[in-house]
Amino acid sequence: MLNNSFFPVAVATFFSLSLLSGCAASYPEAKTEISLGELTVLPDVLEETSGLFCSASSIVSLNDSGNKPELFHLSYEGKILKTDRLALDNIDWEAITASPSHWYVADVGNNKGGRESLNIYKVDKANLNDITVLTVTYEGNDPSSNMPYAHDFDSEAMVYANGKLLLFSKSWRTGVAKVYEVNESAEPQKLKAFAQIEGLPGVITGVDYDAARNLYVVVGYKSDPFGNFDTFIAQVDTSFVPINIWPLPVYKQVEGVCVDDNGSYWFTEEATGHRKASLTEAKIVQK
Repeated sequence: MLNNSFFPVAVATFFSLSLLSGCAASYPEAKTEISLGELTVLPDVLEETSGLFCSASSIVSLNDSGNKPELFHLSYEGKILKTDRLALDNIDWEAITASPSHWYVADVGNNKGGRESLNIYKVDKANLNDITVLTVTYEGNDPSSNMPYAHDFDSEAMVYANGKLLLFSKSWRTGVAKVYEVNESAEPQKLKAFAQIEGLPGVITGVDYDAARNLYVVVGYKSDPFGNFDTFIAQVDTSFVPINIWPLPVYKQVEGVCVDDNGSYWFTEEATGHRKASLTEAKIVQK
């Protein structure tokens, strides 16, 4: 989540960061095209929708900081089917992913850079009260020296893929996303990046694994102090190299993405200004 109340006292910081400049992003020509479905307005209770996960029968989402610790199960038409309340605190939930047996909820939001210790919750799908807490820190992170919205120790994107739990950084300062693997057997643990992603036109706010195409799909944006967003959706190969980047010019604060069983991408947008929270399908179209 972006805290717009911070903007008036940080304009100089934002202008010093090319990542967050107000200039329109430049996108390389994509090898394939996407077709966007009709935008679906989400219920008001999901106005701060952040993470997203696609299952066979529903989409699961959650809200970020300051909201209740709840998982919302939605139809693909954007209607709430059920709500699960977890016995946890929501400091800043930013992502959700899943294995066949567990949910993973990432309480890792750190826009202002003041958090050192972060939590990922592993929740048994069959017993929501059976929760394992994975406590993590980042190698090299010194909260006392981080400038709000101008550091690389933030994250809003997490995916469980091929038996591994991966966290993608929201690198405000450098624009180069770091990829971390979370060891479910070690707690607490210090995360060290094993890969990085260069060439994206903004910060990553959501990720999922596209098993059929053997690649990752990410969403994100570049923003400025005045509420302007250049939003994108992109495919990244398993060597963490971007291979297709598509602009989403109609959208603003896109926060989550997931892949359904048919290979379509679904993404959510948090309510921003006069825009309602929304859900949209993106289909891949071969040129």
